[in-house]
Amino acid sequence: MTLWEPVRMTLPNGCTVIARRVAATPMVTVHGFIKGGAVWDSPTKPGCAALMAQVMRRGTEHHSAQEIDDLLERRGAELSLNVQPEGLAIQLSCLPQDLPDCLRLMAEVLRYPTFPDDEVEKQRLRWLNALRDALTRPEEVSRRRFLQLAYPPDHPFHCPVEGTPEGVATVTRDDLLATHRRVTPSNGVFAVVGNMEPQALAEQLALALADWTADGTPVVFPPASLPPSTVLERQALPDRTQCWIAMGHRGLRRTDERFYAANVLVTILGAGWGRLFTQIRDNQGLAYAVSASLQAGLGEGPFLVRMGVNPKDVDRALDSALAELRKACQEPPSPDEVADAKNYLLGRLVLGMETSAGVASLLVNCELFGLGLDYPQRAKCFYDPITPEQVLEVARSVLHPDRVAIAIAGP
Repeated sequence: MTLWEPVRMTLPNGCTVIARRVAATPMVTVHGFIKGGAVWDSPTKPGCAALMAQVMRRGTEHHSAQEIDDLLERRGAELSLNVQPEGLAIQLSCLPQDLPDCLRLMAEVLRYPTFPDDEVEKQRLRWLNALRDALTRPEEVSRRRFLQLAYPPDHPFHCPVEGTPEGVATVTRDDLLATHRRVTPSNGVFAVVGNMEPQALAEQLALALADWTADGTPVVFPPASLPPSTVLERQALPDRTQCWIAMGHRGLRRTDERFYAANVLVTILGAGWGRLFTQIRDNQGLAYAVSASLQAGLGEGPFLVRMGVNPKDVDRALDSALAELRKACQEPPSPDEVADAKNYLLGRLVLGMETSAGVASLLVNCELFGLGLDYPQRAKCFYDPITPEQVLEVARSVLHPDRVAIAIAGP
């Protein structure tokens, strides 16, 4: 077995367990991901899944919220759950000698939450306060409105997974219980890493999860359409001094064969040294912040450009960003731009593996997207063959500068 080579098991309940040794770390880290997320929410109650995740740790059939806190605190352990657009993420960190107990507690929280009424109301109030605060910030308002413009109302990505104040306010305990029934092991992937033999790590994790027998159906993220033409909306926030622009459209799935060339393209456009940053911020001084991202996952996550702009410069910044997108579709990037993007992406992959949490997260992603657990060793092979001409070709198929959704929030 090589230093990298992980151990992988598929449990009878369909859950996948992966383990890898990471030397020189005192803690054991578990990262779990159960596919679902936004698909669990009904259109009338966005944020239900997010609230569910916050309350799951606040009491089970066997332990109260305070008892769970005490059990973790005595061991110096941490356990958190949060819902992301495509699933429920679970994070556990503990000392090796405490791993069996902490894994049992993690499994208990996943399987037997009771959603006590007082905890539901406490977490609802906390969540509502966070949402109301978000709705005062132009960067958040523009992001939320962008998703509504870029994805149709019946698509899971139409509304941020954090939900809306109106949706969260109407969620009942029965709604949380119904959503929790969709949290099933057959849609789950768990990775555990630490300075222990991988087989022993895998067996301990498998033991904690093996008798979880809830039935589940495969999670499917539907395709999304593009706007028929460019759509632009402004939302006034009179007490703010800066505008935020969110613009783009639906992107790719991580499993799309075009992903690697598209990732190079978006890096050329949106990295800290990329075209958008250089042209809009450095050369023209039109924005305080500029970025571009391709949020490729199980579904067609967005291609998104975000800019923080002085209100007087909004129109010029928009025109400049669209001009860069059109240019990317008209001529290939330089060989140096492509080489820099490849080095940047591979460097980020290496940096992400410097922590045990990063390694565990990468292992889960390798499984979720069918990359193979040796992907870190092979990643360079996916990027090396990409040419400037291939980047131009993918730009023409992935970018749609005349069919973008644009949301602007600010004074």
